[in-house]
Amino acid sequence: MSRRRLAAVTVASLTALSVTTISAVTSEANAAARRWTTKGSFTNIESGGTYAFYKDKKGRKRVRVDGWLRDRKKNGWAAGVQFEATRSGKARRSLVYFFSLKGKPADFDYKENKKYGLFFTSDHLSHLYVRECGVRPNKRETKKCGKWQKIY
Repeated sequence: MSRRRLAAVTVASLTALSVTTISAVTSEANAAARRWTTKGSFTNIESGGTYAFYKDKKGRKRVRVDGWLRDRKKNGWAAGVQFEATRSGKARRSLVYFFSLKGKPADFDYKENKKYGLFFTSDHLSHLYVRECGVRPNKRETKKCGKWQKIY
């Protein structure tokens, strides 16, 4: 076998091996993700997504929450969501996440899920809660939130 052919076979084999490894790691991470949705504190707002546990660079266990928002009506309130994670009686609360347009909360009328992406990460792992929020696009960004709902 020529050197050129041997090199081509080696590169092809390594590429196939790395693609197989990446596929296995990706599917394992996706299998570990669990789903969450809100239960309707507000009739026009809905959110959901996935959460998964992982270890950070220092080896500490954390939770990552990704998801989407849905706003069924243009009514002066932007759809939002907030999270709270607890550990040993202490709580870590997130900001209220919402879509914005030109730096202000966006009151869109979108009837399908709009992907937000990463909402929240925390090392507080005992329990995770979520609540729906409405955000007014005024100077103070007035927020009105529903009841906390337990994810786990």
